Amino acid sequence: MPRCPRDMDEGPVDLRTRPKAGAPDSEATLPLRKRRYREPQESPGPGIVPAPEPSPQSPSTYPGLPGPATAIYYPGPFLYPAPAPFSVLSLPPPTYPVLCPLENPLTADIAKATRPDEDGDTPLHIAVAQGNLLAVHRLVHLFQQGGRDLDVYNNLRQTPLHLAVITTLPSVVRLLVSKGANPMALDRNGQTAAHLACEHRSSSCLRALLETSAPGVLSLEARNYEGLTPLHVAVNTEDRETVLLLLDRGADIDAVDIKSGRSPLIHAVENNSLAMVQLLLQHGANVNAQMYSGSSALHSASGRGLLPLVRTLVRSGADSSLKNCHNDTPLMVARNRRVIDILRGKASRPSPQPTLGPTEPSQEGSTPISPEGSSQFGSSGPPSASPASSSPPRSPPEDPPTSLQGPQIFFLPTQSPTAFLPYTGPLRAPGRPVPPSPAPGGS
Repeated sequence: MPRCPRDMDEGPVDLRTRPKAGAPDSEATLPLRKRRYREPQESPGPGIVPAPEPSPQSPSTYPGLPGPATAIYYPGPFLYPAPAPFSVLSLPPPTYPVLCPLENPLTADIAKATRPDEDGDTPLHIAVAQGNLLAVHRLVHLFQQGGRDLDVYNNLRQTPLHLAVITTLPSVVRLLVSKGANPMALDRNGQTAAHLACEHRSSSCLRALLETSAPGVLSLEARNYEGLTPLHVAVNTEDRETVLLLLDRGADIDAVDIKSGRSPLIHAVENNSLAMVQLLLQHGANVNAQMYSGSSALHSASGRGLLPLVRTLVRSGADSSLKNCHNDTPLMVARNRRVIDILRGKASRPSPQPTLGPTEPSQEGSTPISPEGSSQFGSSGPPSASPASSSPPRSPPEDPPTSLQGPQIFFLPTQSPTAFLPYTGPLRAPGRPVPPSPAPGGS
């Protein structure tokens, strides 16, 4: 008898958590207790008395907590509806609710509200992750009734406040902080709720933390396990609104991370973020701040060849002669010629001039020399000025020599064509060798 394939032999399967084939719901892979609450559609079976509808004055039943569906929670004593015999016997229920013993139901509800699952998540974690504000209110009330701490950690070392910041729920953040949640609780990376708000670019959650926390409780200089403050994290994420909010609340703009000593300005330079560099410089950041190795922001920008950042730092007063631990200045670590020019005080390096052709005029504005030009050579001697010059000279003429001694050598410019001159002396022109002179006393 053929055996089943290996992938089909799954053993016992829990049909409650197994995803259905072709189910479009993305929550099908989650356990039933972690899915979003949906109102039941089926009608109650025979013999089951449905719970009475809550009055408009009292809030509705909390849907996320396991337990009897007939319980009605409200701030105050826990009152349950009338017992079933009134409905079974078709008798009108009493006008007042029947007061049940308060100790046992409240203890059971608190135990169910604070019991973690296999992932360490309590019903409060799940309600916050789902964004169910009403359930969060009820669960927070149960935590307070039982004297439990709201900063309960799951297996990922996340508190409900951490989840509220990650899911960007400022109203839940305000509720949890106002009810006693600690904003300085650390997650597995050593980050506080302020770090997480800056990491997820949530200025609304950061504002809720700053406005709701008691004075002196939330520290903006706390470091995570990477040694970064919330301002470092906000600069690395390039969130302008979060950076401005931190600076307005008194965050240290020159705070250094405890691993390398980099300031937020140096982090912005290494991220090649010109907008963050300009924002920090406008708010008074120290442009010559040095890290533990002695390098400044100008060292980092010069070594990376970041021309706009180098220009911005130099204009803001960065010291180009500052030395690091290796006695290197920003000029010594620069590899880009344009960066070197900026550090030396030059605006830009002039581009090389193209070589002029034989018929193009030179940059000095002089015209090419030709045999028919402004000066002509005589048939047997030195040149003589021609009265019929084609164009007047652009510069004042020099005084002619009074006497000529020895053979004269004329150097023609490379722009003019080669001229053949009737001159007895040696001729030196481009492209023609110089004939050897006869030995003295020879023929």
